[in-house]
This record gives sequence, structure tokens and C-alpha cells, in this order.
Amino acid sequence: MDAAPLPPADLRGRTVLVTGANAGIGYWCAEQLAARGARVLLGCRSPERAQIAVAAIRSRVPAADLRVRVLDLGSLDSIALAATGVGERLDAVICNAGVKAADRSARTSDDHDLMVGTNFLGHFALVAQLEPFLAPDARVVAVGSIAHRFAHLDAAALDAASLDAPWSGSSLRQYGRSKASLMAFTFELARRWSGSSRAAVCAHPGYAVDPLTPPRPGLAEVSGFVRAVASPTRALVQGKDGGALPIVHAATASEVVDGAYWGPGGLLEFRGTPTRVTASDDVRSAAVGAQLWTAAERLTGVRFPT
Repeated sequence: MDAAPLPPADLRGRTVLVTGANAGIGYWCAEQLAARGARVLLGCRSPERAQIAVAAIRSRVPAADLRVRVLDLGSLDSIALAATGVGERLDAVICNAGVKAADRSARTSDDHDLMVGTNFLGHFALVAQLEPFLAPDARVVAVGSIAHRFAHLDAAALDAASLDAPWSGSSLRQYGRSKASLMAFTFELARRWSGSSRAAVCAHPGYAVDPLTPPRPGLAEVSGFVRAVASPTRALVQGKDGGALPIVHAATASEVVDGAYWGPGGLLEFRGTPTRVTASDDVRSAAVGAQLWTAAERLTGVRFPT
């Protein structure tokens, strides 16, 4: 069973780019946006998997207005090519694509740490180069994570070398750091856009799992047995269709303001209706945001238009 739908809204005439739209939360954002009439650009590394997602969306929304944009967030060359090739006004960008687990030695094609390089630096470079295409009232939505609360970003020690340094500890800890970096960048972008009609916001999906997610052709296969075993957990966690709701809300709802953070409103923010929630002091710190921005410019060689 699908999650309860968002309140009806007509998004016809609006265009949204979703990174990592071929699976998981990104796919469900794309399907929900298309169902409300938006033109959706699916930013995906694999054209083949993107076409599977397109077919799955059209199995539910036959008239969906979809475009595929080949985009590898782990390659600055791919990002530049994708950004320059957009060629149309964007009303929102959902920065969703990401690596959830990696070996300590894993690197991007530009030799950056794989998780920080993909989850944060790739989106920094993408949004900067999409700026000429952003509508006057455009929104940038960063898909954050509950895991950001377990990361520490120290403004005094935050520079390009430390951000890209080898890491120790668990992969989950580094994932949290990469998501915290993405969120801190987005809150800094919100400060820099203050006074304009644009908005930069964060949102997170809560605790969203495949066994509670409605099946779609070609996407994650989950057996009936596993679904039955997982069903009682629905009281605590949710499917990825439910996890997409706060993110789509952040990208489209009229009540969302610059610098906001949205997530599920239930216990521990694991599931529930979209609600404004609280981010850590680290990711909201102006000092952290400024230092992170400078470090990202040095690592990517990309700067926002002044």
C-alpha cells in the first residue's frame, strides 16, 4: 500500500531535477512529483536504470512528463556536462543521490573521498553550475539524514585537507559526516540567498526501508515473505514512498521557507507526516557553513556566480 498522498497540488508548468532518481527515495520523489503534473528531470548515473525508472513511473502515471539527464555525482566532468546541458528553467533541485556505505580507500574519479565527494562535493558543484537555470523563486532541497546528528563539523579545523582526509571508524559515521556537510552547505546557501525569492532547505526521509515500500517494476525486489515479516514494523518505520513525502513537501509546499528543515513528524522522526524539525547546531553554524563553502570551492574548483 502506498503512503498517504500529499495534498493535491497542480505542479504543471514546473520543472524539478531529482538526482539519483532511478531508485529509493529519489525514485519516489520523481513519481510523486510526476503524479502532480511536474516535469521531472531524472539525474542518474546509469541511463539503463534511468529508463527502468521512467517505465515504472509511467506504469502509474501514463502521462508523466519525464526527461533523463546522465549525471554522475562522483565525477566533476559529468556534473559540468549535465549542468550545461539542462537548457531549461528549473523550479527546484532535489539533491538526493548519494553513497550510503563505502570502504575507506574508495575514491571518486577526481580522487576525493567517495562519500564526501559524491554526497556533498558533487551536489555543491552541481548547484553552483545550475545557478543560471534556476527560476527566480527556485528551491534547492538537500536530502539530509538523521545520521547527521552523530557527525561533528569543527569550524576551526574545517578546511579542504581535513574534509578530504582519510577517515577512521565506521562507514555509517563517515556517511553522517557527508550528509552533515551537505546540510551545512545548504543552510549556508540559505543565508546567502536571504532577501531573495529563492530558498535553500533541507529535508530527511526518516527511517525508510524497502520491505515496507510498494513494489514497482524493475526496482528493488522484496519477497512476499520478507514483506510479511516486516509488516509489524510499520508502526515504527515506513516505506520509501513515505520517506519521500517530506522531501517533496520541502520542494513544493507554499509554507516552506528559506533555511527550513523538514522530516517525518512521528516518534524519533522515523515516520509520519511532513513536519518542520530541528537540525544540529553544527550544520546550522554560520562559521561551519563559511569554512565548508571555502573548502568545497578549493576541492571542486567551482564557484557560485557572484
